[in-house]
Amino acid sequence: VAIMVFVAQSWIVDVFALVDEQGWRSLARSSLATAVTLFLAFVAWEMVDFFTRPAAATAGDMEAGGDGGGSTGSRLATMMPLLRVVLASTICVLALLVVLSQIGVNIAPLLAGASVFGLALSFGSQALVRDIVSGIFYLSDDAFRIGEYIDCGKAKGTVEGFTLRSIRLRHQSGQVHTIPFGQLGQITNFSRDWATVKFNLRFKRDTDLEKLRKTVKKIGDEMQSSAEFSNDFIAPLRMQGVADILDNGILVRFKFTVKPVQPSYVQRVAVKTMITTFATVGIEFADSMVAVQTMGSGGDQATAAAASSAQIRSRAELAASTEQGT
Repeated sequence: VAIMVFVAQSWIVDVFALVDEQGWRSLARSSLATAVTLFLAFVAWEMVDFFTRPAAATAGDMEAGGDGGGSTGSRLATMMPLLRVVLASTICVLALLVVLSQIGVNIAPLLAGASVFGLALSFGSQALVRDIVSGIFYLSDDAFRIGEYIDCGKAKGTVEGFTLRSIRLRHQSGQVHTIPFGQLGQITNFSRDWATVKFNLRFKRDTDLEKLRKTVKKIGDEMQSSAEFSNDFIAPLRMQGVADILDNGILVRFKFTVKPVQPSYVQRVAVKTMITTFATVGIEFADSMVAVQTMGSGGDQATAAAASSAQIRSRAELAASTEQGT
C-alpha cells in the first residue's frame, strides 16, 4: 500500500503536476479518512450482523401451525428483522455523510434538504406515516410475535413476518394476508399463556351423571399423563355439569385448559376418546328423533306435523350447541 501511495504521489505531483504538495497532503488526508470511515462502517455492520443473525434466522424459521399457531418466537426475535433494517440504514447514512464531508462536500444543505423532503413526505403520505407509527407502537406493546395466531378483525392467521408498514398473516387454509399496521385495529392473540376450551355434548335423559363424570375424569387424567399431551395440559378434561335440558336429552358441558399451541387438535382427540370409551361403559348419546304421541281424531296428519316440528326444533338445538362448543 505504501509503495502504491508513493508511486501515485510521484505521478500526480511530480510528473503530471495535477496538484501541489499542499493539495496532495489534503487529498491524502481525506482519502485516508474516507477509507477509515468505510472500514469502520463495514466492521460495524459485521458486528450487527453477527449479533442479530441468530435471532433473525430463528424468526424466519418459525412454522405456521393450526388454529392456535405454530411455535412462537421471542419478542427479540420478532423485532430483530426490523432492527437490522434500521441499523443498516443508520450505518449507511452516517458513513455517507462522513465520506462526503471528508472529500469537501458541504453536507449542511443536504441535511436541510432532507429535512424539507421528510416534512413534505409526511404531509403527502399521511397513510404511510400512520402505518409506520402504528407498527412501532404495536411492536413496543408486544401485541404479537412471529409464529403467533392472531385475529385483527379484517383477517386471522399466523404471523409470518412484517415490514415497516405492514404485517403478513398466513391463514390455516394457506391464504396470505398483508395488512398495513394502520388498518389492524383491535388485535386478539390466541397464542399467549393458555387456552381454555369448552364444548357441549348431548346425552340421553336417563344418563347416569355421576358415572359420566367419573368416566370423563378418567379420560382427562389419561390424556394428561400421556406422552403426547403431558406438556400441553394446564387443567385436565373435566365435566362442568348440565348446561341445558332438551326435549330429547340433556346437554352437558366439558372443559379443559392447555397451552395455546394446538387446542383444537386436543379437543378432537378428547372427543374421539370419549366416543370410544362411552360405548364400552354404556353411556349413550342422544339421538335427533323425538317420539310424539297424539290423542283424538285428526290422527295421521297431526302426528306427522308434530313430529316434523319437533325434528326441526331438535336439529336447530343441535346446531346451536355445536356452534357454542366450537
